[in-house]
Amino acid sequence: MSEHYRHDRERGEVEKREQAQQRTADADTTRQQSGEMLPFAGDSGPEQPVTPKAGGDRNKNGSSYKRFGAFSIAAFFIVMIVYMFSSQSVDTSDAAVKALADRTSTSLLAGAVLLKEDKNIGKQDYTITHKSLNADTKIWVWDYAAEDGDYVQVLVNGAPVGDAFMIKHKPRVLTVPAVGEVQIKGVKDGGGGITYAIRYEVNGTNYFNTAPQGEFNTYTLQKE
Repeated sequence: MSEHYRHDRERGEVEKREQAQQRTADADTTRQQSGEMLPFAGDSGPEQPVTPKAGGDRNKNGSSYKRFGAFSIAAFFIVMIVYMFSSQSVDTSDAAVKALADRTSTSLLAGAVLLKEDKNIGKQDYTITHKSLNADTKIWVWDYAAEDGDYVQVLVNGAPVGDAFMIKHKPRVLTVPAVGEVQIKGVKDGGGGITYAIRYEVNGTNYFNTAPQGEFNTYTLQKE
């Protein structure tokens, strides 16, 4: 092969490489002008557009805040409703004042609340004489002052009628014999003395009393 021929071939190959490079450069220029992103070295393909997520995150956060706010408001109203229905207002009527003075009442209903705080008015036993022909009668036991964790136990003729229980404004209803001894034993003092009230069906009377812890009040029921 002549030296002249080899020189022409090499020059032709150089020109081909330069033309290929020029075509690549022209193509890159065209993509840049059209807004197409050029791939970086090592990219496996054209770059994919990225969808902004900031707005979606804000929407999610806003929805979470709204749900939390709605839940908080609902919880507040539920607590208020429960409080209103569970809270018993203090009766300050003339009948209530008289009941505190006399320690008995036939005009007040079971569950009447006469004091905001416990007040030791002293213990007292009673004899209840009635004309009922029934063998049994109902009694209602409740806390007529503060619901502070006082516990009492009911006994009939010395035998417990169930376990000790915490007295509340809502009366506990029990059935006892219409003749015999009913005792209220003070079991636990929540503070300020164990103040309780008891109503007997046989005579429709409420008795407001204090049962010292570990001691009894005795109600003797007898027929006329």
